[in-house]
Amino acid sequence: MVSRHPATLKHVAQALAVARLSSRQAIGPSFLPRTAPGEFEVVLLDLDLDVGTPPVELCAQVAAACPGTNIIAIAGINARHRLVQSLGHPDVVGIMPKIGGWSESTAGDTKLEGPDEQLLGLALRRRMERAIQPAGPAPYLLTGTNLEERIIGGSVDKDTALSDLLADAARYGLSDEKVRRVETAADELMLNGIYDAPRDEAGNALHADIDRRTPVRLAAQAQVRVRWGCDGHTFAVSVTDRFGALERATVASHIQRLLDARSPRLGRGGGGSTTGGAGLGLVLTFSAANQLAIQVIAGRFTEVTAALHVAGSNRTAVARGSSLHILD
Repeated sequence: MVSRHPATLKHVAQALAVARLSSRQAIGPSFLPRTAPGEFEVVLLDLDLDVGTPPVELCAQVAAACPGTNIIAIAGINARHRLVQSLGHPDVVGIMPKIGGWSESTAGDTKLEGPDEQLLGLALRRRMERAIQPAGPAPYLLTGTNLEERIIGGSVDKDTALSDLLADAARYGLSDEKVRRVETAADELMLNGIYDAPRDEAGNALHADIDRRTPVRLAAQAQVRVRWGCDGHTFAVSVTDRFGALERATVASHIQRLLDARSPRLGRGGGGSTTGGAGLGLVLTFSAANQLAIQVIAGRFTEVTAALHVAGSNRTAVARGSSLHILD
């Protein structure tokens, strides 16, 4: 853990306990011990330790001390921009805002808490499990939560599954704003599974250039699996394809579109893209979700899970921000 922020260190210590991990602390990248690749499981980097240094440069300093080690970036000061910027470094596989740090108004506020210890602990535990099968939404929900599942064979099935999902969400009495966030995440993930994921035998995308208003029917081996559930606190939806073609660099480049003032954002008049391959689906899903987890086993499957806080007010849930974790 690279940080000198007491509240952050406290939250991280609790998260590590959840994941049954121990840590070593350094107050800056230059204080990290020189290590061999694989000696550390992951480096948690608090970007707030030096707000004057570009995030990618801080990540590069960590990578120089710990080559080949995955980095999870954490930030509270100007968190939205600096976390997304950190994805420019290839070793960054996760970004997570500190509690209260997602709002633009906190750019100069140094009295921030650490990251949500429960969400960070869950992300670390999933990373350490190194699962070789899709986990679905269950890790993000209370044990015993009922899960729904649909197999999507094309555009028509997608519409039916989305209707079923929204009908299920209605049972929880969610506000219109929460339902819209759930709908955005689910719809975009299913569209990505139908249009962006399928590949031919040579690995070329089959439907990525097709207008998303054009109906598509998937071959049996290309069908998409959708699972969702809600425990009253979190609504989680997972979409799994059978290709495993989504790469970390692609995810990073898409999410970095949030830094483009012209990029559509949830709640700011933006909408989904009608043409595949534009990456707007991931941008909108990331903006709608509080946690976005992407698990990839190359050539076997990609599963994207969006977890959304639905307890309390929608304003509070949105203010908690969005975290991203890439598991491969």
